[in-house]
Amino acid sequence: MNFENELFRGKDYKLNDSIIIKQPTLGEIFDYGEKEYYSMLSQFLAVPSDCKFQLFDMGIDYEEIDDFDFFVVTSGGFQDSKVDILIDGVDFTNLGVFRDESNGNILLKDNSSGAVIDRAIFSIITEYLRSMHFFKKNTEVAGNEATKAFLIEEQREAYKESCNKEYESMLIPLITALTNCSDFKYNYHTVWDLPIYVFMKSVMRVQKATNYSNLMTGIYSGNIDMSKIKKSELQWL
Repeated sequence: MNFENELFRGKDYKLNDSIIIKQPTLGEIFDYGEKEYYSMLSQFLAVPSDCKFQLFDMGIDYEEIDDFDFFVVTSGGFQDSKVDILIDGVDFTNLGVFRDESNGNILLKDNSSGAVIDRAIFSIITEYLRSMHFFKKNTEVAGNEATKAFLIEEQREAYKESCNKEYESMLIPLITALTNCSDFKYNYHTVWDLPIYVFMKSVMRVQKATNYSNLMTGIYSGNIDMSKIKKSELQWL
């Protein structure tokens, strides 16, 4: 699905009569806490291959569980998180697991509002949030059992190492760079009102324009052979 119209205009996305997906601004993310925001977002968008060793310790093969069933297993972890910065209409502290009597499918239901998250709705929510933040889905399949065992332990060790590292802001360097760039029309005081998708899109566009400018300088100075440059690199628009 293509959500660019809603995302670029910074609008909320009304998924149905119960659920609205919101797009926070930079200011709202920093008020929430950047580290906490991206931690919550990563947890929400996690797929089984992101949690290989945790699932292994639970006796679950990460290749044998799909994304929605994995979310059902982990949804209890959002009870103390403020998911409402992204999703309006669902109280994650009141989610219960139910079975649809008409087809036997598992679904999550907000016991207070009656809002339902089934497999299809979950797919739209996660696809929208990935598009909003330019996240790519991590799907990893091992070729054999030995490779799978190696990947599980490799991820376990990487997780242990990450626990000892201090959090480094992803947004502050980008904000600092763009507010000091002549191609970016927002300043330190106005940038905070930009929706996250619009800001990240601006980062990509300014970077492309800067690369174009440097490339043309190299061409006109005779240091770069224009015949070896792809046409797409000469079209920053």
